[in-house]
Amino acid sequence: MDGIIAYALAPELNDMLQGSFVERIAMEDRHRLTLTLFSSDRRKHYLTLSANPTTPYLALSPQSPPRGMNPPPAFAMYLRKHLRRAKLLKVTSPDWERVFVFQLIALDELGDERELQLIFECMPRTANIVLINRDAVIMAAIRHVDHRVNRVREILPAHPYVPPPPQNRKTVPEILQMTTESFFSDLDQNTPSGWAVTRSIGGFSPLLGDEVAKRAGIDAAIPLGALDRDAQGAFFREAQALCQSIVANDFRPAIYYDAPEGEARRRPIAVHAVPLTQFHHARYFDTLYEAFFIYNTATATLEHFLRGQQALQKKLSDRIKHARKKRKLHEDDLAEGEEAELDRLKGELILAYIHAIPAGAEQIALDNYYAPGEKVICALDPTRTAAENANRYFAKSKRKKRKWEAAQSLLADDLDRLAWLESLLTTLRFADTQEDLDAVRQELESDDRQANVKVDSPGSQGMPGRPASKKRRQQQSFMQNKKAGAKKDAGRGDKPLSPRKFRSSEGYTLASGRNNLQNDQLLRKAARADLWFHVKDQPGSHVLVASQGQEIPEQTILEAAGIAAWYSGAGRTGVAVEVDYCAVRDVKKIPASRPGNVSYKNYKTLYVKPLDPKVLESF
Repeated sequence: MDGIIAYALAPELNDMLQGSFVERIAMEDRHRLTLTLFSSDRRKHYLTLSANPTTPYLALSPQSPPRGMNPPPAFAMYLRKHLRRAKLLKVTSPDWERVFVFQLIALDELGDERELQLIFECMPRTANIVLINRDAVIMAAIRHVDHRVNRVREILPAHPYVPPPPQNRKTVPEILQMTTESFFSDLDQNTPSGWAVTRSIGGFSPLLGDEVAKRAGIDAAIPLGALDRDAQGAFFREAQALCQSIVANDFRPAIYYDAPEGEARRRPIAVHAVPLTQFHHARYFDTLYEAFFIYNTATATLEHFLRGQQALQKKLSDRIKHARKKRKLHEDDLAEGEEAELDRLKGELILAYIHAIPAGAEQIALDNYYAPGEKVICALDPTRTAAENANRYFAKSKRKKRKWEAAQSLLADDLDRLAWLESLLTTLRFADTQEDLDAVRQELESDDRQANVKVDSPGSQGMPGRPASKKRRQQQSFMQNKKAGAKKDAGRGDKPLSPRKFRSSEGYTLASGRNNLQNDQLLRKAARADLWFHVKDQPGSHVLVASQGQEIPEQTILEAAGIAAWYSGAGRTGVAVEVDYCAVRDVKKIPASRPGNVSYKNYKTLYVKPLDPKVLESF
C-alpha cells in the first residue's frame, strides 16, 4: 500500500461504513484486529486491520473472519470496553499518507458521549493501531514503542499522540504546477529514474515510479543524468499526467497477475487504484476495497501455501539427510562384514600351523593352502595361545557375518526409504494447490504412525516377565493412553483427499494420484483392462485411464502419458521423457514394500513431452 491507494481507499470506506456501529471486536492473532460493523441498512461489514510489520494491510469483507484468540489479548479487551456499540462518524486519511483515521463516538462508564479516534498506521516495520481521545492522548496501542526504539515518537498509554513524520516530498497538486527544469533541478542525477519519482512525489511507491518510466518508454534503472532533454520532457509529462488522473479521481482498481487466467501457478503480484501498464494480466474491479480484499486473501493464501511447502520441504530434506547417514553406516557395516571369510581363514590357518607358531609372537605369515604360493599375514595377541588367537578370529568372523547379514537387510530398507522420500520431495516440488500439500503431509503422518507402532511387552499382556516396577507400570500406562489417543485421532482423521481427475479430449477419464497412498488406491480400484502410466526410472505420479470396456484411442494414450510426465521428476521442463504404460492386469504391488512400489510387465514405452493439465477439462 502507498499513499495514493490510501487517498483513493479512504472515501470508499467512508461511504460504506459511515454511521455504522461497532458490534464485535476480535483479534485472530497478535497483529490482526477485526471490527464487526453493523450498518444502517442492516448489513454487516468486517473491517480487518493488520499491523504485521512485514505485510500490513486493511481489508473490508462481507465474510465472517476466523474465530478470535481465546483468551483475547489485552488490546482487544480494552477496545471492547471503550468501543462496544460505538458509532463510526467518519473515515479519513491524511493526503498522501498511509494512515487511516476512524472517528468514533462512544459512551463512557457514566453514559456520556466521548469522541475517540482509532488510527491505523499502515507502514511496513512501524505498522500500528492506536486509540486516542479527543485531546490526542494515547489510550492504548497494539504495539508499544518506547524511547529505546524511537526517542522522538513514543507510542505509550497516557503519552500525547504524535503523527508520523512528514515525507518532505512534493505533493501531487504541486507537481502539476512545476516545470521540467524545476522538477529535475533538485534531484540527484545519479538516481535511477524510477526511484527519483518515488523520492520526489508524496504518496508514490516504487511501483508508481516504475510505471511513470514505463509510460515514458524509459528503463526505470537508468540514472537521470543519462537521459537527454527529450527523454526528460517525456518522463516529466507522464509524471504530470499520472498526477492529473489522481487529482481527478480517475481510478481503475485492478489486481495484476504474473500469468493469464487459467494458469495453474498464476500468482497476484500487485494491486492498485491507478492502471499499471507495466503488467499484462489484470482483473479489474468497481471498487478498490473489493480488489484489496481479494488481493489480500489471495496473498495470504499464497503465503500460507509457501510456508507449508517450505516446512514440508525442510522436514523431507532432514529425513533424507538422516536416511543417507544411515545408508552410509550400513554400507560401512556391509564392507566390514565382507571381511568375515578372511577372519575365518586366518583362524583355520592358525589351527593348521599351530605347532609352527612360536609363543609370544605378535604376527606371523602363513601359507594359504587354498591358494598355493600365497601368504596370509595374521596378527596375534602375544598374551594368548595360538588356539585362543584362532578362537578370537572365529568369533570375529561370526560377528562380522551377523553384521553383514543385518546390514544387507537394513541397507535395502535404507535405499527403499530414500527412494520413497525423494518421490515425496518431487511431488512437493511440483505441488500447485493446498490439496497437494495435504496429500504429502498425510503420507508423512501415515509413515510416522506406522513407525510409532511397537509390539507390546510380555508384561503388558499378562505374560511372564520381569516384576512390574512402579516405573514400568507408569510407562505402560502412558503408552496405553497414547495408543488410545492415536486410535481416537485416527478414527476422527482428516477427510480423505480425492485424486486429480481430468477428461481427455476424447471423453475418457484420467486419474492421477497426489501421493503414493493414492497411487495404490487408484490401482486397487482400477479395472483390469484400464491402462496404467508412469514415467520411466523416475519418481512420479501414477496415471490411470478408465477404458470403459473399450479400446483406448491413441490421442488419449498420448495425453495420459503427457500427464504422467508432468507430475514426475522430469515434469515442466519441456523436455521429452520416456513413459511406460500397460494394462492394469500387468501391474503388481510389490509385497511388503512402501506405497507406490509396483512391478509391471508387457509394457510399451512412449517418448513424450510433459502435458500441462490445464489444456484438459478437470473435475
